[in-house]
Amino acid sequence: MTDESPLEHGRVTEGVVRVGDTVRRPAKANSVFVRALLAHLNERGFEASPRQLGADERGREIFSYLPGEVPAELEPNIADDTLVAAARLIRRYHDATAGSTLAAGEETVCHNDLSPCNFVFRGSTPIGIIDFDLASPGRRVDDVGYAIFLWLNLGTDGPPPSEQRRRIEVFCNAYGIVAGGPLVDAVVEVVATNVDRLRAQGRVADSRWWQQQHDWLAAHRVELEA
Repeated sequence: MTDESPLEHGRVTEGVVRVGDTVRRPAKANSVFVRALLAHLNERGFEASPRQLGADERGREIFSYLPGEVPAELEPNIADDTLVAAARLIRRYHDATAGSTLAAGEETVCHNDLSPCNFVFRGSTPIGIIDFDLASPGRRVDDVGYAIFLWLNLGTDGPPPSEQRRRIEVFCNAYGIVAGGPLVDAVVEVVATNVDRLRAQGRVADSRWWQQQHDWLAAHRVELEA
């Protein structure tokens, strides 16, 4: 077998390696759905996601490798042009899965973890989406809400509320969704869900940070909706 190189950038699952022009990773509980999703995206001509190429002799999933860089951490000041490119890429992904059998009557298939750390970049432009382990049928606004929270660095670590509001509009205009109350509601809801998840996992420090973001959003939501 070709030499394996651990993939250390981004927030990758343990045991993920690159082998030539492929990525190998352990199978997950959602692997069957992800295989079908990636096959569907391929059929729809969506080139910004990996292709599922079967399994190797060790039972690991094989995916095509998307050349580029994956951020190791979230960036506090992502430029407007990059936000626009990300929003348009997410819109293309949602449109490619909307109305499919995989959406199961929902609006689309949500990625459910649209962090910059799950995007492949070339220069400052996001050109690919990876790590579909959490994908499931859902609403566009929920997926976009979580993306906005992480791409715009909403909360205590970000810029003043007026600038955060402006950046929300940049992202929403590029995606084609209204930057109003329902969108802010979705942001607050996904943050609250993450707080509950982290607490249930006993990740006290992480849950504390997410709770601080939730409190900040609650305190400034009128300014963000204005």
